[in-house]
Amino acid sequence: MEGDWWFVVVVKGREKVREELLPPYGVVEGENVSYKDGEPFFVFVNSNHNFDELTSLICEELEVNRSEFGLDIKMKYPNARGYKVLSLNNDKSLKALRASVYQMNASSMDLYISLIPIQQPRNLFTNMLNQAMRGKNPLFSAPFSSNSVDQEQYDLNSNDDEIDEDEDELLMNESDDECEDLVTPSAPTIEFSRVPSIDLEYVNRWCGKVDVPCYDDGEFLVGQRFNNKLGLSQYVRQYHIERNQTFKMTESKPLTVTFKCSRKPSPCDWTLRASNKEASNYSFTIVTYKGPHNTSCVVDAPPLDHPSLSNGFIAKHIRTVVDADWGVKISNLRANILTQFNFEPSYMKTWHAKQKAMADLYGDWKGSYALLPRYLQALKTTNPGTVVKFAYKVGGPSNVRVFDRVFWAFGPSIRGFEHCRPILTVDGTHLYGKYKGVLLIAIGVDANDQIYPLAFAIVDCESIDTWGWFMDCIRKHVTQREGICVISDRHVGIMTAMNKVGGGWTEPQAFHRFCTRHQASNINTKFKSNELKLAFLSTACAAQRKRFNKGMQKIGSINPSAKVLLESIPLSKWSLSHDGGHRYGIKTTNNSECFNGVLKRVRFLPITALVKATFFRINSYFVMHLEDANKRLLEGCMWSEKVTEKLAENVKRAAHHKVTCYDARRGLYEVVTGRGNRLGSEVCRANSISSDQYVDPFYSCGEYHGSYRSSFHPVPDESYWMPWMDPGPDDGTILHLQSTHRSQAIWEGEELKPLTLRGHMKAFKAFKVPEAVLTYVNNTQFRGITRLCYVPLDADLITALVERWRQETHTFHLPFGEATVTLQDVAMLFGLRISGRPVTGSSEGGWRHLCVRLLGATPSTKAIKGSKLKLTRLHDNFQNVANINSQYQLHCHVRAYLLYLFGALLFPDKSGSTVSLIYLPLLENLDQIDDISWGSGVLTCLYRNLCKATKVDCFEIADPLLLLQLWSWERVSIGRPDIVRSRVPRQAGVAYPLGSQVLTGLDPLGCKWLRVQRGFKDHRLGLVVIRDLLDKMVELQFIWQPYTPSVVQHLSPICVQDQAEWTVIAPLICFEMVEWHFPNRCTRQFGWQQMIPEMGSTCTRLHGISRKGDWSGNYETMHQESIAKWENRMSNIVEPGLPFCGLMSFEDEYFEWYNAITRRIITPLSQTVNDDYEDHHYYYPTAADFQILTQTSMVTYNTTEQMISKMPDDIPLAQYAMIEKMRNMSLNSLVNTGQGHLINYREPRPPSPPKYDFRHLAHRQQVMTQESEEAESSQRTRKKGKKRN
Repeated sequence: MEGDWWFVVVVKGREKVREELLPPYGVVEGENVSYKDGEPFFVFVNSNHNFDELTSLICEELEVNRSEFGLDIKMKYPNARGYKVLSLNNDKSLKALRASVYQMNASSMDLYISLIPIQQPRNLFTNMLNQAMRGKNPLFSAPFSSNSVDQEQYDLNSNDDEIDEDEDELLMNESDDECEDLVTPSAPTIEFSRVPSIDLEYVNRWCGKVDVPCYDDGEFLVGQRFNNKLGLSQYVRQYHIERNQTFKMTESKPLTVTFKCSRKPSPCDWTLRASNKEASNYSFTIVTYKGPHNTSCVVDAPPLDHPSLSNGFIAKHIRTVVDADWGVKISNLRANILTQFNFEPSYMKTWHAKQKAMADLYGDWKGSYALLPRYLQALKTTNPGTVVKFAYKVGGPSNVRVFDRVFWAFGPSIRGFEHCRPILTVDGTHLYGKYKGVLLIAIGVDANDQIYPLAFAIVDCESIDTWGWFMDCIRKHVTQREGICVISDRHVGIMTAMNKVGGGWTEPQAFHRFCTRHQASNINTKFKSNELKLAFLSTACAAQRKRFNKGMQKIGSINPSAKVLLESIPLSKWSLSHDGGHRYGIKTTNNSECFNGVLKRVRFLPITALVKATFFRINSYFVMHLEDANKRLLEGCMWSEKVTEKLAENVKRAAHHKVTCYDARRGLYEVVTGRGNRLGSEVCRANSISSDQYVDPFYSCGEYHGSYRSSFHPVPDESYWMPWMDPGPDDGTILHLQSTHRSQAIWEGEELKPLTLRGHMKAFKAFKVPEAVLTYVNNTQFRGITRLCYVPLDADLITALVERWRQETHTFHLPFGEATVTLQDVAMLFGLRISGRPVTGSSEGGWRHLCVRLLGATPSTKAIKGSKLKLTRLHDNFQNVANINSQYQLHCHVRAYLLYLFGALLFPDKSGSTVSLIYLPLLENLDQIDDISWGSGVLTCLYRNLCKATKVDCFEIADPLLLLQLWSWERVSIGRPDIVRSRVPRQAGVAYPLGSQVLTGLDPLGCKWLRVQRGFKDHRLGLVVIRDLLDKMVELQFIWQPYTPSVVQHLSPICVQDQAEWTVIAPLICFEMVEWHFPNRCTRQFGWQQMIPEMGSTCTRLHGISRKGDWSGNYETMHQESIAKWENRMSNIVEPGLPFCGLMSFEDEYFEWYNAITRRIITPLSQTVNDDYEDHHYYYPTAADFQILTQTSMVTYNTTEQMISKMPDDIPLAQYAMIEKMRNMSLNSLVNTGQGHLINYREPRPPSPPKYDFRHLAHRQQVMTQESEEAESSQRTRKKGKKRN
């Protein structure tokens, strides 16, 4: 067959070819091949032609277009018994044809062809693309439906009717009726837009891939080869289904498989055995076959469902059908199978088969939920600016977190929306997959009046909660534009979200408008009048007030009740003439509705495949419209295509108007309309004025280009995705407020700034206290606290601690356990009493009279507001007093000073400039001031402010933050300043064990940090760095017991006076605030081993009680139950446990429990930044990154350990050394990062057989060298023997 030679093929048309063996050397005609009318024709084929060139030659002879018709070519292939009709469909089969012509020494070969029309794809996107190329758009006539109107206001509680032709006529001119298609041939949409263009009869035919065809009776042959064992099994199964017989697999090994008859009670000798002699995964050959079955093996009465018709077999049979139509009905699939096999499987079997086919194509339903976080994490990494928000709920018998809802918006869409008009249409559409649900969609409008997909969410149902969450996500994370208009139906959830105060959707921040089609359908349902519905549509769409009034009169004449009802609804919500221009002429939610239609087929997919579908299709949409925008910019167009056409149409209509000028300078004209209604265009034309200045810039080509300028970036293959890290908690029973915690927003990529610290400490420094007042205060428990106002606060450190505070437990959740500010810390750092009655009382008013009686001064109207007194009033009236002449005057000054101390340091509000007068009655009898538990009151205030600050929407926090910062400096090494030197000179011969500022026996420990210069290591740490350092913190960086006896002996006696009450489990009270004290959750702070604590409620409902609105009442009566528990606090005290010293073992059951209930990591994974999106930022590896490296090191260590344990004796020394090095590197990595305890959990290594002593490498090298020399000598001996022979 060498050289270039020619032969002839005789092409004959055919209608049907029976795929069976032809008579020996017979002529192909008669019943085997039936010909069409017309003569055969000849095609000259070169031996170098390929299959595509052959089909092109045939199509040229037939004068047909290959894009419209396909060729089904059959050829006569000679074999030992005659001719076999085989398909000619690739270069391999064409090579066989040439070989047969050459071997037979023939000059021609007969081919039989059929022309198969290529059907238009049933895929919606492909149809849209084809019609768009022809100037059409199928979405113009998309059927209108709504399944989201659950509850309507204004008595419009009804479903929507179909919109008829009259209604379409009324709405034909609206600007939002046209939606562009979402596909382009150059975009990567093939994964989710492919629908095979094949005939159903061909789709329904299943055939196995067999290398050696069987004989005409359909029986198997010895030597017949199959691609693999699965293909053979499927073919055997089909063989028995078609013959209504049964079989069983009696042997299944990697290289052999055996099938036998399973007819009961007496099976026949039918046997098929195949093997893979070459040990290859690609070929199984039949080595034994005894068949066919006996006639008695046929089932007497064929059942409706054959036992061999399994779910897996049906799934493979219907796979192509399901891929072509995800929403195919089960009844259609059952009819399909019945037609093919004469058996009809049950509904449930067919349903399960469809689910298997979907899982094979697009992933398992349950596994898809597990894959979703990893995919979205990879998507966010490669597409910066993408927003993803998860919400979880606690469920199941183990109280684990389960998926509740997810929100996503792509970064390019978010950036491009800034160039679109400020308008959104929102709607929901039901999902039809295994787990159902609802897909919420927010759609914008670009400069060319085309839909602009912006945001998506998958929720379980449409409700007030889900719609509120969806709209909040859009407002917080997608767009903060002012004056945005939202068009929707009047679902109660949407209306509640739009009317929520502080949600960002109320006027003038946003404007809510109703869809006129939904409202028209509801009116038709309520009043049962199509005439009324059309009249309403005409009225709602009227742009002029006179036409609107005329329409309302018509509605009143048809049904007066309908007019009254419509007038009760704000006209701006539904009338175009009263809208104020916020709608931009868009009257319906057609944009969302048509996009729902676009995603109709996608709604059958598993959740991850659905999200991928939105990604690929919106990317396709961006690619196509960016090309269009670039084209118009290159052509020098100012406005988008549709706006240009509309301007030309307006100019044409304006030719029939008459214009009279009255004042050209002021732009005053009179226009008398003829036909048409475009007044502005005629004025511009008559006075040579450019109409461009009156067109909104959002319609320009520049804005059109800006909407699609940001490009999508491909998501890498799954093998390159970073492992999904769940920061916890695994058990959501304790941290049940995680969804609203700051840590959740941080993990999801939200950049939260440091909290604003509200206090008045700077002003307190300047408060000059008379000497007599200071002497009096020094004899109370407030002596030490008055000196602590000179310590500055670190907002970054405090914010990082707030992110680890948990309202549910009143503790900080650190990587190695819980810790908190206890009553012990308040006593040691501030020197305040713990024992005594709670800080509470009445708030019944009379504040001005109280100031006169206890302060000796009458505050002005501006100085007092409700129960709040301005601190400047106390500052101006009670400092620098030269003479205090009476005991009453002294007491008034003391009360004023302590009240200022409360408002500036201990009990301040968020204003930082006022103090509440409810504390003043507690200072009436100064002799009993030490009988009050001021320490518990301060700790109550700290707990409450920490709990409030953990919310995502909180941006500030009030004092007493000094207590929190001093607690952190004493216990946590991170963020602690270094004491460089004292500003007060040291005295010779005087010891300063706690620093020169602590007066031994008089001051609390907090004074240790007074009047020193502080310098952070290297630089002042930022919030991001401190947050991540706390993620990486180990137990050695935390001091559990800083208050050692050597420290305590130098403090004021008041610091240890109430130490018996430090470990009480009791409610802490401060007027309206009640917070629980749980020292049992951090017993290591008291020197005891930590056990799993008993869960106690922090009574989160009490956080809703506040003094807002100047509530007047008696807090003692309100909280009498909590007060009783406080007074009986000594009966509920933490009993001392086992002594704690050093570090706890990670094998302790406490850590196993704690790791399941805590939030393990706050800082998310580090992300790369694209050059075209943001400037470069330095890379800082976070704790999450180290966690992934730890997992990698663990896998490496375990793998190398197993390799070493199973290592053969003859392994090369270099290979062993490399494995040993990898093991040691991974081990050192774990130990150096504080994760060495993880290796204790590995399974014990099985004992290995005796080997060489690898520790003596020299001996090992000597043995290997000797073995190598012996092998070479043996090889040389064999070569010499061969030469002699």
